[in-house]
Amino acid sequence: MTARPLSPFESGYFAADARLGSVPVGGMPLFIGTAVRGKVDEHILRRVLGELAAGHVLLRSRVDTVGGVARFVAGEPVMPTLTVREGGVDEYWELVNSPQDWAAGLFRAVLLRGVRESRIVLVIHHGISDGRSAFALLEEMWRRYAAHAAGTEPPLHDSDDALLGGVDELLAAVVGEAEVDGFLAHLAQEIAEASPADAPHTMPHDGDGVGDAGGRLALRRIELSPGQTAELVEVARGRGISVNSVLAGAALAAVRGELAGDGPIPLMCGHAADLRPDLSPPVPVSTILNCASGAGTPALVDRDADPLAVGAVVDATMRVLRESRFPALFMRAAQRPLAPQVAAMLSQPPAIALSNMGRLPAHPMPDGLEFVRDEVFAMAAGMPPKMTIFTVGGRLTVQVEYDTAEHSHTRMGRVAEAMSDRLARVTRVAVRG
Repeated sequence: MTARPLSPFESGYFAADARLGSVPVGGMPLFIGTAVRGKVDEHILRRVLGELAAGHVLLRSRVDTVGGVARFVAGEPVMPTLTVREGGVDEYWELVNSPQDWAAGLFRAVLLRGVRESRIVLVIHHGISDGRSAFALLEEMWRRYAAHAAGTEPPLHDSDDALLGGVDELLAAVVGEAEVDGFLAHLAQEIAEASPADAPHTMPHDGDGVGDAGGRLALRRIELSPGQTAELVEVARGRGISVNSVLAGAALAAVRGELAGDGPIPLMCGHAADLRPDLSPPVPVSTILNCASGAGTPALVDRDADPLAVGAVVDATMRVLRESRFPALFMRAAQRPLAPQVAAMLSQPPAIALSNMGRLPAHPMPDGLEFVRDEVFAMAAGMPPKMTIFTVGGRLTVQVEYDTAEHSHTRMGRVAEAMSDRLARVTRVAVRG
């Protein structure tokens, strides 16, 4: 048996009402999986789930509290729970809107067998994994499944079996206390110099709590074709900015349409930030560990703003934030007692947030199964609206995610339509060019 205390950052994910910045994180589950056509072999899937738990120590861990100290405890590999039942889209939404019981472990799976397609859903406690390592786990699941379906035996251990410390503790080796002091002093100076007119706006709250399949958490999905995805990449390259910045510009332009008034107004785009590159040595993305921090990029956005122009502003700000190591410093600072003004600044909700997983390879699909789409969801009640973005096999997906108690289906449906429209305009620019 191996064990270690939860780090302060990880502890928040296991505490009620905890927040990271503006995001409520206490007890948050992370759902990730794949919809396929064809019959999923339940016996192969069970075997693969056992191999995943054997190769990733946090997947076979539980949280115990001894003497008031919460700690991860990992014993011998165990078979994660697999629930198999009939179900389609409605049953999926019932699942992601249901409270999760983590007493039996921090990792399990659900297989929903539908009439036209089935869904494999991995259910992971967000305290042990971020989206990037969850996608790596999903890719490993399919690689192992395809190997078993073809009659071959993949290596049992090809990932992590050491119980690493939390990312905030690992950061302490590369981000010193003096740097955190300077970071907080800089924020205090920015607050002192700020004008009330600079405060970013957010969308009006008009939620009624009526979501999909009876739950309050919902999403609207935008799927680009491989051709549109390639065009979007070319546009970004032609402008010398990242694809993420183009998407952020389009998102802010889409949100601006929901705000009253003429002329440019200040908006903030939130971004999930991967801390792995800041660590020494870097932690591989295949290692199950929550390494997610955040950053925000303010921009003045007009009602008819050009997404590429707004994206250029976002890109320039993101470069500064990366060079100054803002996400790492934010993570370290969040573990300290903060002055009320600084705490308020760091917890200010964005108008929209982006969680971009980047470009991912297509899954190896065994004979008899046809890939439909990947699906990921990590939301909590009261969370600001966000867009989860990923590109699998050359096809980009944008999930517009929200809490219907905060923002209505009608409003967020308009945001999704506006986002889709602005991305279509951007790709048409590429076609004409």
